[in-house]
Amino acid sequence: MIAREASSGYDLAYRLKIMQNTHHSQIYPMLAKLEDNGYLVSTTQFQERKPNKKIYAITIDGIELLREWSKTAVKVPVSRDEFIIKLQLDWLNPKRTKELLKERISYLEEQLQETEKTLVAIQETLGLVSADEKQSNMPYQIYQRKYQLTLTEKNWCLSLLGK
Repeated sequence: MIAREASSGYDLAYRLKIMQNTHHSQIYPMLAKLEDNGYLVSTTQFQERKPNKKIYAITIDGIELLREWSKTAVKVPVSRDEFIIKLQLDWLNPKRTKELLKERISYLEEQLQETEKTLVAIQETLGLVSADEKQSNMPYQIYQRKYQLTLTEKNWCLSLLGK
């Protein structure tokens, strides 16, 4: 993401949250390490009545590292979904299973709304109008994928509740 646009750690965390559960405490040490290794540079953005922001931009070495990394094989994703683990324990507490499903549906509805807002913002910011423009824009497609996966999970949860 920094390869496309210089960003603060906070902005980066916001953009990453849709793809993975990343916390600020994970991002800032990684940014510092990448900067120490010469893959990023930072500037300080002074702000009135707010703490100053450190804005990170990728270097030529960072672009080259990213290019090389993009050529490597994709690792099998690791899934640690506490929700699914608890669902498997439905025999211990069937009432809790229904509550879990309802809680998850509520969470997924929030995610769908947030993702819809992001999709609209991408369309407006980049002027994506036609289906072809949206199809060829990878950031848009990544958020579209997130939306579809979230909607599928929500519908699955609803089906388990018999709705």
